[in-house]
Amino acid sequence: MTKMIPTSTTSNEVDVTPDCAGIARDGRYQSLTSSQTLAAGTSAKTLFIEAGPGSGKTTVAAHRFGAIRYSSESVYDNRAVVAVSFTRAATYELRRRVRRLWGPSALQWPHKIVTLDTIICDLVSYLLQQQVIRWPNGHVNLKVEDSWKVLAATFYQRGTYRMALSDGTVRVQVGFARTSAQRVEPKFVKKMIELGTCTHEDVRDVLELALSLPLVREALSARIRNSMRAIIVDEIFDANDLDLEVIELAIRAGVSVSVVGDPWQALYVFRGARPEDVPALAARTSMSQVVLEDSFRWQTTDQRQLADDLRAGRGVILDKFQDGGIAAGIDVALGVLWKDVWEVGSHILPLAFHAPKGSSEEAAATLLLNHVVRGVMGEDATYLGDALTTLAIADPLIPRELEPNLQDILDTLRQSGAKSANHAYDQLVATIREVSPREMRPAHGAYTKRLKAIQARILHDRRPVLGITIHQAKGREWGTVGVRVSQSARDALLSGLNVNEDLHRKLYVACTRARRRTVEV
Repeated sequence: MTKMIPTSTTSNEVDVTPDCAGIARDGRYQSLTSSQTLAAGTSAKTLFIEAGPGSGKTTVAAHRFGAIRYSSESVYDNRAVVAVSFTRAATYELRRRVRRLWGPSALQWPHKIVTLDTIICDLVSYLLQQQVIRWPNGHVNLKVEDSWKVLAATFYQRGTYRMALSDGTVRVQVGFARTSAQRVEPKFVKKMIELGTCTHEDVRDVLELALSLPLVREALSARIRNSMRAIIVDEIFDANDLDLEVIELAIRAGVSVSVVGDPWQALYVFRGARPEDVPALAARTSMSQVVLEDSFRWQTTDQRQLADDLRAGRGVILDKFQDGGIAAGIDVALGVLWKDVWEVGSHILPLAFHAPKGSSEEAAATLLLNHVVRGVMGEDATYLGDALTTLAIADPLIPRELEPNLQDILDTLRQSGAKSANHAYDQLVATIREVSPREMRPAHGAYTKRLKAIQARILHDRRPVLGITIHQAKGREWGTVGVRVSQSARDALLSGLNVNEDLHRKLYVACTRARRRTVEV
């Protein structure tokens, strides 16, 4: 089913240009539905594509990228066609789809698919190069890290810092937070920023401050207009205030902007996402809208009905399995939090202990967990990169080189005896000492409990089932999905979900990952 809904009375009419209609007859488009073809080939300069689970969102974004990239009207336009998303994994997948559909030349310079963080870094670099704003000590070319943990150890403290902008000059202000947390020493951070090194979060803070200046907005509008002819934004409902401001700046600069997403799948409110502001942006900028409602995911009538009921706000009750879904034959267990997934049972192997807090003990245990999940699931632990950063390990091949040592640790955990986890922890300390400058504290129940959790999985008599959070499951699908729900979540499902509630959106995403069946575990 296709809906073409102008978001205001002055919006562009949704239509297919003659050129894009010709492309639509290309073999690349033969597998698309009429609504997908329309979304990919419409001539609307600003477009909002709302795409539900399994409706081919990434496929449509990839086709639209190529349709704009190769449109006849832009043969002599040397500006870039750019697609962005909010995670490296999402941009990798979109890049792969574009190359497969349109060939390597589709991404020849200046055309690219990158994270929005990359675009924001480019904009700040431009402001520095043009001396519209100034970095401490006059730095123009910044070294931007994902986290300060790659450069220094963290410790529990109240000390913190914030970026400031005064008379066009970036400054660093050191102070204290109300509560303590694992942080890098703020004086070290200040020194590094003054030497030209910072994090993506710092760059974002600077741009947000700078956009309050009319001179900056004028400079960036000209930069965007002169360097880009089209931007495609995937997962628009994960955008925060700064992201939306940059996107609107591009629209006001006359750039063709297409945004793709589903309000029911907005999960990153904790990172500042503002899903409620997307419709207002669409209306304010007269975006045309195409709604993709056909889903190709559902393989059973019951699963299709479940998805329809959830989206319509009708109450549902999931089949419940007290054995953790063993009888149901689940392919994956999902939870709102990592601890929820661990609690399902020792037949579930989660890909992380919890969101990284920055301690060396946690990072070392993650390397051991990674060794297990690679052997069983064939994929990396979720926070392997964070663990390597925390341990100041720059070589991504180190986990492979440590495999013999890590296997010895698992052999120790397989031994009987109350102290096997302590012995295994001591081995882990010795192993990490060979490759990391970070210090690990002596064995303690707070540190060995992670090894005991691994121990329960490797001693279980069944092949473990994948366990991840709902956030990690977004964009993926399986045959049968088990969902760990609290009583409040169970009540929400029974009373009917509301798209404006964060927990309700999480439950919607969790219950729409299955092709055949969703159960409670």
